Amino acid sequence: MKRLLIIGLLPLFLLSYPFPGNVELYNNGQIHRELPPVPYVPGELVLKVRHHVRMSHDFPGKHDLSGDLFFKYRSRVRDLEFHPTTGYYILRARDGEDLLQLKSVLEKDVSVEAVSLNYIATIQETVPNDPYFEGQWGLRNTGQVYRPVPMRQGTPGADIKATDAWDWTMGGGTAVIAVIDTGVAYGHEDLKNKLVSGYDFINDKVEARDDHGHGTLVSSIAAAETGNELGIAGVAPNAMIMPLKAVDQWGNGSYVMIAAAMRFAADNGAAVINMSLGGRSPSFILEDACKYAFEKGCVLVASAGNHASPVIYPAAYDDYCLAVTATDADDQIPSWCCYGPEVDVAAPGVEVLGAYFSYYEPNVLDEYTYGTGTSFSSPIVAGAVALLLSYKPFVTNTQAMDLIRVTADDVNYATFPGFDAQVGYGRLNLKTLISPYVLD
Repeated sequence: MKRLLIIGLLPLFLLSYPFPGNVELYNNGQIHRELPPVPYVPGELVLKVRHHVRMSHDFPGKHDLSGDLFFKYRSRVRDLEFHPTTGYYILRARDGEDLLQLKSVLEKDVSVEAVSLNYIATIQETVPNDPYFEGQWGLRNTGQVYRPVPMRQGTPGADIKATDAWDWTMGGGTAVIAVIDTGVAYGHEDLKNKLVSGYDFINDKVEARDDHGHGTLVSSIAAAETGNELGIAGVAPNAMIMPLKAVDQWGNGSYVMIAAAMRFAADNGAAVINMSLGGRSPSFILEDACKYAFEKGCVLVASAGNHASPVIYPAAYDDYCLAVTATDADDQIPSWCCYGPEVDVAAPGVEVLGAYFSYYEPNVLDEYTYGTGTSFSSPIVAGAVALLLSYKPFVTNTQAMDLIRVTADDVNYATFPGFDAQVGYGRLNLKTLISPYVLD
């Protein structure tokens, strides 16, 4: 059963889209999946004939039906072409001929060793079996209808090329993403197997349980369990989440709590720190914590902001953080995005599908919702960094940040070629980030 949730909360720190709107919830059910028909060249059969069969070779490469075998089937066969490289014969049936029935007849002929349809192979993408993957336009955008009500579809290719990257690697379980947020729903079906020990700095507890929903959504975007026939896919399918609660149930978190969470992450093995939050004022509190985590080797990823104003903090600490802005399903930059020279990269941030949790429905642990804002762009980049580091563990944090930048797609090249204050170096491209390339 699908339901609508009206979001009217305007958090100070959590960078969701700052005005009320409708989001659609998905509820899992049993889904019957049928494989698509196997494709083949229409009207063609490939024959492997026995050596004693006589063929006519009056016309090089093209054969009439005077051979002993094919003379018998001249009413059903249009022509026959010899393929010299393979030594097989391509038989083309007459229009309207039942190809499978003709294949069955030929298989019984003593002159034929084998018969096959001329099957078609396709480029293999690593597409997960998670039932709502088609709703994740930011990972793979074919122009599909990614949201049925109200109907939404995007521009083919306006995505991060996740499936192409997954052809190279789905990542290892060694990369840990610390998510500094409102906590996480420990029992959610797409996250319960993806968690390492974290901490609740708001309530001084070991378990960082979500009482808002933002942290659950953010965590799932970065690293939801993938290929489990449930829910969605995470950008880094095999990465783990370290939930760190530094934001309360109202969406507010003090700089001290956020700084404490950063230091905890750096001291406890996090490779990546995601911060889908921010404030407008600079402070040594956040800057010192960013410096500490960076010097410990962490990659810090933070939301650039949603207020059509200069980049917020900690994202604006350019020496230590990747500042992430948003694009939509047409590779356009929303008017509400923050801007400035600190912006490093963009990632999908409009109607991004993720795991749903509500404090008022704590037992609902199998639903999904859309989120809009740079809050949901940031974990896409954090997941990308985790995937990179698990695939190439020799890469340093500085190198990882540079690779994120230089492999991005310059989606606004027509108006602002090269680096600019709107999308930085461009929209994240996971394929070019992960796949091997040669430097001239």
